[in-house]
Amino acid sequence: MDLRQTVLEAKDICKSFYDNLVLDHVNFSCTSGEIHTLVGENGAGKSTLMRIFSGVYQPTSGELYLNGKPVKFTGTLQAQQAGVSIIHQEFNLVPHMSIAENIFLGRQLRKKGGNLDFPAMRRRTEELSRMMRMELEPDAPVCSLTVAQQQMVEIMKAIELDTQIIIMDEPTAALTPVEVSSLFAAMRRLRDEGRTIIYISHRLNEVFDISDRITVLKDGVMAATLRTEETTKDEVVSLMVGRKLDNIFPPRDEAAAGEVRLQAEGLVIAPGKGPASFSVRAGEILGVTGLEGQGQRELLRALFGLHRLAAGKIFIDGQEVRIRSTREAMAHGVTFLTDDRKNEGLCLDLPIYRNISLPVFRRLKTGPFLTVQAERQETQRYMELMNIKAESSAKLVRKLSGGNQQKVLLGKCLSPAPKVLLVHEPTRGIDVAAKIEIYTLLKKLAREEQVAVVMVSSDLMEVLNVSDRILVVYGGGISGELAAADATEESVMRLATGVAKEAAV
Repeated sequence: MDLRQTVLEAKDICKSFYDNLVLDHVNFSCTSGEIHTLVGENGAGKSTLMRIFSGVYQPTSGELYLNGKPVKFTGTLQAQQAGVSIIHQEFNLVPHMSIAENIFLGRQLRKKGGNLDFPAMRRRTEELSRMMRMELEPDAPVCSLTVAQQQMVEIMKAIELDTQIIIMDEPTAALTPVEVSSLFAAMRRLRDEGRTIIYISHRLNEVFDISDRITVLKDGVMAATLRTEETTKDEVVSLMVGRKLDNIFPPRDEAAAGEVRLQAEGLVIAPGKGPASFSVRAGEILGVTGLEGQGQRELLRALFGLHRLAAGKIFIDGQEVRIRSTREAMAHGVTFLTDDRKNEGLCLDLPIYRNISLPVFRRLKTGPFLTVQAERQETQRYMELMNIKAESSAKLVRKLSGGNQQKVLLGKCLSPAPKVLLVHEPTRGIDVAAKIEIYTLLKKLAREEQVAVVMVSSDLMEVLNVSDRILVVYGGGISGELAAADATEESVMRLATGVAKEAAV
């Protein structure tokens, strides 16, 4: 018999934005000492429902109950005081303040005389860091941290709030497998203490690893709530997309690889690191992975002129090239899909057509003028190719779902017709259906367009199933190379942790 008590309950929740009905009579509940996962495609209403729970939004209609009593949150502070906190997908940190200052922002610890107790806040930050199996310096400014470390700080903030219910929106999107393991250990510890965690994720392997129950939203409607041990990934995916999917990943085929398109020799990302040497051929997808901070990010960005190398040579089609800026990279046929689409990749307040045409606006000009008609004609082909769901190319990118934003970013990378496409975390924060489309597009670009694709990803299943070859980075160098068809999670992780080295395939 399950003696756990219902702590949060939503009854017939509806939410509309003007004429757009986002949530349609949603019923949801979670119990004490439970990890309850919420899944669904982008635009299904997951984040909207969580923002209602945490006081960011108020429902258009319906009732919310906390510990059996009706509540109406008019802001996040009121929700926190009642015992509900949220970790948003978009970080809410002050970049130039320290880790400790961010964690205690607005609720600083004080001494008896009223002065701030900085030593106590540092000690507590160190305790939280150890809990998350991290080694973070409490006085380090947040702007000096990696994206993964910033995510951990957000989680530490939520834990320190000591709320009864913690909502986590895509908390593992920027984390490596080792960091995910640390997070899950902390989540289980909190659950065993009786806290409730509502967890939003698109990563089904993680969902089935951590969840007690799974709720599926489809187009703003509650599709089902299932006990994790009594369902399957196939059933959950079918409920999410409204149809049965045979496989998330495209069928494995033999790459008809052409000539070497990109070759890197002795790349050194910083003194004492590497060196790294590798190549990728036309028509091939080269997967690159490793633990956070091992240099794969810097290697990829160096190929696009975003990171200055300490040493090394880069060749495109057999010719040595100097890539010291993004302009030089694009002049040599190299484009880059960043892992941070909102801050680095897209102009959110511009329309789709302006984003996609931006890299090629000089080509689209008639004399000194650039016409909207030329931009929209250029964009229409990519909207159809990538199945971008929008009323027209004039829609602002900010108003698109995460999956459609990612497809706009990919269209922006493709508009210059690249020889080499560099992609970093190509499916971060997007739903299963959008992932399938991205995987299919990458395979089509490689096989049919003979683009050389270099894909850096922390998602091991993605690397294993989309790549033709896999490079594992450790200490800024290549610890091994594997044929994707023969690689396993274990063989990759042994290389990623420096336990083993493989001969080049």
